[in-house]
Amino acid sequence: MRSASSLGSAMVALTVARLASVAATFLAGVVAARLLTPAEVGVAGVGLTVGWAVAIAANGGLNIAAVIHLGERAEPRETIVARFIGYLIGSLAVALALTAAVAPLVGALVLERQAPWLFFAAAVLGGATIGYELTGALLLGLEQRRSYVIADLLRSGATLGLTALVLVWLSRSSSGYVLATGLGVIVPAAFAVFMLRRATGSLRPRFESAHFKRTMKLGMAGQVGNVLTFLNLRFDLLLVPAFVALDQAGIYFVTTRVAEVIGQASTAASSMLFPHVAAQTDRSDTSTTERASRLTLLATLLSGAVLAALGSFILGLFFGPIYVAGTSTLLILLVGMLPLALSRVLAADLKGRGRPGLVSIGTGIGAVVTVVADVILIPLWGIRGAAVASVLAYTVSAVILVVQYRRVSGGRVLLLLPRPSDVMDVVRMVRSRVGRR
Repeated sequence: MRSASSLGSAMVALTVARLASVAATFLAGVVAARLLTPAEVGVAGVGLTVGWAVAIAANGGLNIAAVIHLGERAEPRETIVARFIGYLIGSLAVALALTAAVAPLVGALVLERQAPWLFFAAAVLGGATIGYELTGALLLGLEQRRSYVIADLLRSGATLGLTALVLVWLSRSSSGYVLATGLGVIVPAAFAVFMLRRATGSLRPRFESAHFKRTMKLGMAGQVGNVLTFLNLRFDLLLVPAFVALDQAGIYFVTTRVAEVIGQASTAASSMLFPHVAAQTDRSDTSTTERASRLTLLATLLSGAVLAALGSFILGLFFGPIYVAGTSTLLILLVGMLPLALSRVLAADLKGRGRPGLVSIGTGIGAVVTVVADVILIPLWGIRGAAVASVLAYTVSAVILVVQYRRVSGGRVLLLLPRPSDVMDVVRMVRSRVGRR
């Protein structure tokens, strides 16, 4: 098994890759904001949200089940990978059907018009996301961490390059922005498939009904939590354009993307921590989770402080003067990044311990808070109300997951919080990564 130090180094590498991805996504958003009107950016936010929603619904928890199956080492890894490739094909078909079903409803209720090209692009994004998430989970389950990091870097370059290409040369529209994002995700998914082929020798799909039933039972227990987490993170991108003008929705979409910059440390930590905990022989060991939590919260706090100081400047310089109106909304969203980071780390730990249902409880209650608070606060305070609702939901979920983590693992809550020595720990890990280059 990889040591905690090796895991920390991998987390740093993936965080760097995720930051590169965020930088590319940020610049892609800048290109879109400069070439499209705020209202068109708001429409694009709806299309992106539909694509992500379809992906998470059609996924069925296969990525969770894949990591757990590979962590158990009960069967040859080639057999496990072949089965999940077969399941991937079925998920793609489900994603297409779901998009066709929800597109008319979202068009009528949110946009008040039908937008077939927008939802076609959303279908491409949904399918690409499913492929990337499942093949990426298989790479992590096989402990192919370097390949996973490279795939993440490929997504960065492809997303930025294709956004510029599509919006400048092919289709300067909200649907073009969504399509470019989907095409950018296809590139790393194809690379992941190639690396899986090298690691296992064959990707010929297999389907076994008995195994599929067990897989779905295992995956869906955690997927409920993923769906509810999605509602916590993205549901406001549908509610905001339904309650306020589309130009305000565009400003809110941009501020959420900027705030997500500091969330990359927690997504990297959770991606690496889940398979690590799943493969632990000592189920009572909490040291890796505690260390991951401390470093993640520290990185989130420091980067959030920098972004808060520069938020207004960044919005005006990169996106344009009209987006400066989202500064107060951005500051509120940055506050919510701390409980969100803690939630992601603890959710990864609980899933790795085979308790994804507990994650679903925490995120489910948070999702209810999201919907109720959004419906109440958006009409009152506009996009700032949506940001406040997000902070409330993230905090509630974090508190519940802390309680569940303490009950299941017996770990001490105070050990999850940063301490002064962690600052030097971060510096040493970064220097270690830089020294290898």
